[in-house]
Amino acid sequence: MRVINLSHPIEADTPILPNYPSVEVMGRDGEGSIGENPHTRNAKLSIGLQVGTHIEAPFHFFEGKLTIDQVPLERCMGKATVVHLPERPAFSEITRQDLLPYKKQLRNTQRVLLYTDWYKRWKEGNYYTDHPILTQECAEFFLQCGVHLVGVDFPSVDTYPFPVHTALLGNEVLIIENIANFDFLSTDTIELVAIPLQIVGKGGSPVRALAIERDAND
Repeated sequence: MRVINLSHPIEADTPILPNYPSVEVMGRDGEGSIGENPHTRNAKLSIGLQVGTHIEAPFHFFEGKLTIDQVPLERCMGKATVVHLPERPAFSEITRQDLLPYKKQLRNTQRVLLYTDWYKRWKEGNYYTDHPILTQECAEFFLQCGVHLVGVDFPSVDTYPFPVHTALLGNEVLIIENIANFDFLSTDTIELVAIPLQIVGKGGSPVRALAIERDAND
């Protein structure tokens, strides 16, 4: 069995959306600890809920729908189809045609991770501004296939006015953004584990996403 990390690290220079609060990690090694006990290394983390590798619940866009602490955890773990659409250029669109070859797999796994290699631009200046997006017909295709979790290796599944967010979250499809490390995967079907923090009443959470690949004998 292999366990592969699919998340970006959380650190003080974690990239953020324009005008979004920066990440603060206080009490790091070499800078003392939080609190009075000199024998501990207590620390404090301040991070936006849609920063780094994170998962979004329907409440992120829709008042009255599931908050992140209400999401059934079985949706966040299980088989997922990995779709590699490599070297997508800036501002490119992922369409229904790109996904048609995976229709049977998507119906089987009901979870999908889309890799465009954009994650390799993490910390580059255009990471948050020029990324690929999903089209609305792509979102509709996922709904037709019964998909209930969509992960992407770029910072947002779409841009304003957010038709893909609206279509997916409005139908209680979870979204994971900023996944990473496609190069460590060896198969197009993995076991995904992406459990959010139990943050009460909010629409998202940072997540440590993992892929589990098993040998045929496991």
